[in-house]
Amino acid sequence: MTDLACTGLWLAVLLAGVGAAIGLRALGLPSTYVRDLLHVGGGTWVAGWALWTSPLPPLAITVGATAALAVVPLAAPRLPLAARLHGAVTGDDERWAGLVQYALAFTALTAVALGGHRFTAACGVLALALGDGLGGAVGRRVGAHRFRARWGKVKSLEGSVTVAVAAALGVAIAARLFHRAAPPAIALAIGAAAALAEALAPRGTDNLLVPASAWAAAELLT
Repeated sequence: MTDLACTGLWLAVLLAGVGAAIGLRALGLPSTYVRDLLHVGGGTWVAGWALWTSPLPPLAITVGATAALAVVPLAAPRLPLAARLHGAVTGDDERWAGLVQYALAFTALTAVALGGHRFTAACGVLALALGDGLGGAVGRRVGAHRFRARWGKVKSLEGSVTVAVAAALGVAIAARLFHRAAPPAIALAIGAAAALAEALAPRGTDNLLVPASAWAAAELLT
């Protein structure tokens, strides 16, 4: 597949994700779950890394997506589509800045991946997508044992365990995609690093600290 075809494919996926978010919110799905679905779905990005022949198009996509997300709140009062997207994923305890940080983490780890560290970068991306995305959903739904770091949001033990397990699953997926060995003990250790970062992250920083912690742990342990 050429870079031009890959660009067209991923732009179509990105637009489909935006449309799905707006549509699901219009159908009544709470914004926090819409956000979780976007969180998890974004992890598919790593599956296309091996298809690019140049690092410029994928970096242009992630940089462009980050910039576009950053201006959505400014455009929302004037553009109905921006307003609908903004409303689809914000509300309650959710803030738009977290989505911008999510895209920024993807940009940084895409640069790392295309610089030759695809496996460890994928561990970071998938810890964010699967671990943080599923952990938040489980914590809100069934979390009963609550705790909070002094500088962070209220978390639950059930959510943190889900982050660790889902991030470890992300490591296993990354190992399969990029032909690397990742024994269960190593995968769980990387997942635990992601869960610890998510549990202790200062408010509004988990979308940066979770992938950074998983990536760093993968670099150290593999």
